[in-house]
Amino acid sequence: MRCRSGTALIVLLSLCAAPIAGANAAGHGSVDVAQEAALAIGGYQDALDAATEQWHLGDTSGALIAFERLLADPRLSMLDPARRSDTWLSAAIVAGQQNQQALAEERLQTALSINPRNALARLTLAGNQLGDKQVDAAADNVILALDNTEGTAELDKNMVWHLDRSLKDSPARRRALLQALFDHGWKSDGIEPASLWVALATLQLDAGQQDKVAATLERVDEPLALVKLRSDRRFDRYVQRSRSRFDPEASAQRHIDRLRVETMLSPGINDVAVQLSYALLVAGQPQEVIGMTQTLADVAAKSTTQPSEAQARSVGWMLDVRARAQRQLGQSDAAVNTQMLAVRMAEPSGLSDQQFGLAHLYISLHRPALARQTVKDLGDLNAYGEAARQLIELVAALQLKDAAAAQRARDALFARRDDATAHYMAALVADGRLDAAAAVLATRLADPLERGDALLELQELSISPLLPGELETHARWEQFVQRADVKAAVRRVGRMDSYALYNE
Repeated sequence: MRCRSGTALIVLLSLCAAPIAGANAAGHGSVDVAQEAALAIGGYQDALDAATEQWHLGDTSGALIAFERLLADPRLSMLDPARRSDTWLSAAIVAGQQNQQALAEERLQTALSINPRNALARLTLAGNQLGDKQVDAAADNVILALDNTEGTAELDKNMVWHLDRSLKDSPARRRALLQALFDHGWKSDGIEPASLWVALATLQLDAGQQDKVAATLERVDEPLALVKLRSDRRFDRYVQRSRSRFDPEASAQRHIDRLRVETMLSPGINDVAVQLSYALLVAGQPQEVIGMTQTLADVAAKSTTQPSEAQARSVGWMLDVRARAQRQLGQSDAAVNTQMLAVRMAEPSGLSDQQFGLAHLYISLHRPALARQTVKDLGDLNAYGEAARQLIELVAALQLKDAAAAQRARDALFARRDDATAHYMAALVADGRLDAAAAVLATRLADPLERGDALLELQELSISPLLPGELETHARWEQFVQRADVKAAVRRVGRMDSYALYNE
């Protein structure tokens, strides 16, 4: 090769010298490339961090634009698959927060195509699918996410409980979900979800998996869950009734002790504190509930504002349990005032439970018009919630001797009898239709998954002092429980016992 003069000389000199330079400095060139790549990735990571901070500070609109640029940036391809997948996941979450659900799902699918083992992406997708009522797909993605999770699984408890309720008509998939949760050591706020494990054990029995039941029941140690197990003959081979381990009253104190430890680890007004207050209520320790909620009640009563949406749920429930404790103590007027406060404090959360509690109090006090008014405008109720509302409407109509309203409530409850059989049976008893109620009970006892709840309702537990509006309904319930056909139906599958516990 001849080297030429002029402007091209500088370029061609480098070409002419290439073999010699390559021989003397081959390593330096590769280091430069590696350094350039590292700088490029570092710059991209800085931009990614900035977009993430923008998102966490609440500027989701700005973060959406930033992530769009990041996804179009060629440097994204330089990241390893796990980090690329996480980038698409973050972009999906931001899109979802901007109500661009189709875009969010598309990005989630991309994240999973890059890294199918991205557990958080699967859980996020499952949450979206559950919101869209794609229950089976949501359950399958939660199971896959659990399989791809190392160590103890971290799942949103509200999603778990919602998913479990939604799968009641799909026993095989529900069993698979609960088994995955059980195998991966899932807990709800650090506490074993005993009712879920009772459901899992029931599903295992129904599927012929008797070899798994004992291990499942080892993690059940809550008083009302143990009452269910003791009342159901299917579990007699697993539950030694004479042992303290399976004594519901001893379990009540163990449960309280565990929750006290959890509240020390997670202090404040939160779901763990709510669980502790409720455990005290079940154990018949209402004064303890009054003591632990006194400061909250004082502050809430003087407050002119409501708690944040995040706090409203726990505050509302703590006050709700306080009102029930006041009921146990016979302080009905104080209970009404506290329950009204619970309704106000819970409003930002969107919960309707506190309003149902207030309506039930009004029914108990024989104030049916107020009970009606309390539940009149409740919206966005599922079938179970609507059945609860219609049960209030029926009893209120019976107290008011409003025949037309009573018939409307009967028709509405009948239409939802398959979704809320407990409410339907209670309505039949309140209405004095005991033959029909006994037939519904027989159906519930024959249903493997409904039997436990039905048996629990029939146990003789402690009750709060009866109020004027409860006397007639309670008398009908006692008449129902003492019927020969009811006793015979129970004897075939279980038993009725007495416990010094409250089922509030």
